[in-house]
Amino acid sequence: MKMNDRTPPLSGRALAVAALCTLSLSACTSSSDDEGLSYPAPDNMCGIPANKNILETLLDDGDELKQDSGYFTLEEGQFCHMYVDGNDSVVSDADWQKNGYTLRDYFEFSELKRVRYIEGGKYASWNFGVATVIPCPGVSEKGDVVVVTVNDLKWNEKSQPLLEKLGPPYFDAYKKKLGCPS
Repeated sequence: MKMNDRTPPLSGRALAVAALCTLSLSACTSSSDDEGLSYPAPDNMCGIPANKNILETLLDDGDELKQDSGYFTLEEGQFCHMYVDGNDSVVSDADWQKNGYTLRDYFEFSELKRVRYIEGGKYASWNFGVATVIPCPGVSEKGDVVVVTVNDLKWNEKSQPLLEKLGPPYFDAYKKKLGCPS
């Protein structure tokens, strides 16, 4: 094998240093790819403000995030699906009910286990979700109160405490966006 006169041969030591640098560089690259999302974390769920840091933790790893609010308006009971690489990750859902409907009514026929009521029963959480009932008379023809939930579809042991932090400010923003009377 004839060597190019312009390229000096690499010594064994130079080869070892080059290999070590390559390994170090690839280790740094692959570990940084595993941390965080490959897409920018949103600061809202379908236009309703939400804590960006919590959403970043709840949303699945992947390359692309799409938010879909379907064709229902907020006054009709809009949902918000947050898809990561085409798979549901975090979902918000709203359902209008008649006056007098309570958070306990929401769980009456539910098979959810270990429902925890927080802030004096204003909110409820379970291992993969959080919910509230917002009085909002005169805004929708479908009812006078709206049940709003947020679910982490690929939940883990961190989901419930994160959802308990995400929920209250998100629900307040939802109420404000709807224009519910105070």
